[in-house]
Amino acid sequence: MTYIVLARRWRPQQFDDIIGQNHVAKTLANAIESQRIAHSFIFSGPRGVGKTTTARILAKALNCEKGPTSKPCNICGVCESITKGTSLDVLEIDGASNRGIDEIRNLRENIRFTPSLGKYRIYIIDEVHMLTKEAFNALLKTLEEPPQHAIFIFATTEIHRVPPTILSRCQRYDFNRIPVKIIIEHLQHMCKTEDIKIESDALLQIAKKADGSMRDAQSILDQMISYSGENITADQVAEVLGIIDMELFFEFTDKIKQGDLKELLILCQKTNSEGYDLGEFLIGFEEHFRNILVTKALGNVDLINVPEQYHDLYLKAADNFEVNDLLLYIQQISELQTNLKWASHPQMKFELTLLKMAKLPTSIDLENILHKLDLVKKKVISADAASGEHSILEPELTLSGIKQYWPQLIAHFQNSKVNLSNAIELGEPLKLQNKQLTLQYDAVNTFHASWLTKNKLEVEESLHKYFQKPIKIVVKIVENKKKASDHNKVQGHKKVIDKKIKEDPLLNKLIEDLGLELT
Repeated sequence: MTYIVLARRWRPQQFDDIIGQNHVAKTLANAIESQRIAHSFIFSGPRGVGKTTTARILAKALNCEKGPTSKPCNICGVCESITKGTSLDVLEIDGASNRGIDEIRNLRENIRFTPSLGKYRIYIIDEVHMLTKEAFNALLKTLEEPPQHAIFIFATTEIHRVPPTILSRCQRYDFNRIPVKIIIEHLQHMCKTEDIKIESDALLQIAKKADGSMRDAQSILDQMISYSGENITADQVAEVLGIIDMELFFEFTDKIKQGDLKELLILCQKTNSEGYDLGEFLIGFEEHFRNILVTKALGNVDLINVPEQYHDLYLKAADNFEVNDLLLYIQQISELQTNLKWASHPQMKFELTLLKMAKLPTSIDLENILHKLDLVKKKVISADAASGEHSILEPELTLSGIKQYWPQLIAHFQNSKVNLSNAIELGEPLKLQNKQLTLQYDAVNTFHASWLTKNKLEVEESLHKYFQKPIKIVVKIVENKKKASDHNKVQGHKKVIDKKIKEDPLLNKLIEDLGLELT
């Protein structure tokens, strides 16, 4: 007799048998019992979580000789033909290989024919997102007004690729990834029924490798039975699946924590010489740090899926690392995973990244540095206070101090507010009294003086931040200083000339004869 793999032998035949998708099974069963049957459904979710299986159970529930019923008998001719895939009323179509408009046109032609044995003609289209745009458009009218005997069930792993016009015409059911715990429980039940002895750690490794897919977990278990026979150990599963020993991850974290570059390089060489796949290693290493982070955050190991023998090690590791450091390590590993895809020397990039992780300053180191800087600052302030001098850490609020800061204030507004920067530059700090600064402007710069007055709150705020004391600004406008100076010079020259003319009669007579005017 031909061997039937576990995934097919253990395929659910009733809604109650569906694993990990109770929300979907219960809704569909209730809809059938209440006769609220839609004409089109779409099942979305990861691979191997029961989408196609649920579609077949729904088809049996609707076409069973005792139905429609939420509990198909699985013994009548209709149920058996659907289970075997030979029913003329239930057509399973692969969307990947029948994706064109011609195939959909043929489907529309055939849909007019009434069922041969069952009550409905049911079309199950798997991977429906693979249909072309034209094929989807050809389906629209049929989905809008289908024949009374026709029901569509679509399945997809990429719901975002299905046009909204199709989604709006279907009842949508989202299938979830199956939790590790539920996969382990089901595999245990299978092994007990099949009379297979398997270690609990082996089940955990298989369930984690399946990544939420029950079908993948059953396929891996089938593979392990072929390899190990009726007694399966965790070491055998690790050997077949290439799972890296967790002890190695703890060795790496210890060397990273110690900053031991020599031993870290030796461990990197070990992973290379023993043939570990770097991609798989980094996936496991990232999960390892995630487990430490979760343990650190919770204070226990309740939310990590690891064998019990490692619980104490994770609790100890959580005490040795800070949260910020763990987040940084996870980020480094994640970036390395991306960079390895394009690296010409993956092993070298792997080694350099781990060495970098070992030499990164830890949160405790940074806290110590900041603490020491704070102590130095306090000592400087204390020493200056004792000597009666002002520390450069706290600028002295004097007119000379303001004049010294003035170029920095001009530059501060240069990029963001050029007009204000120009107005500050043309103003001259004239007097500081009672924390009130008088700025002097020439009359020709009245516009700039008014601009500064309008924005003086921002200037006062910048002065406050720098000197750590509130300062008010008063604007004073004076006559143009240059013109006044020139006028004074002219008057001075005229007095000198008049005096010389009076003292020299010959010069006076010459000026009168020639009609000269001296200025």
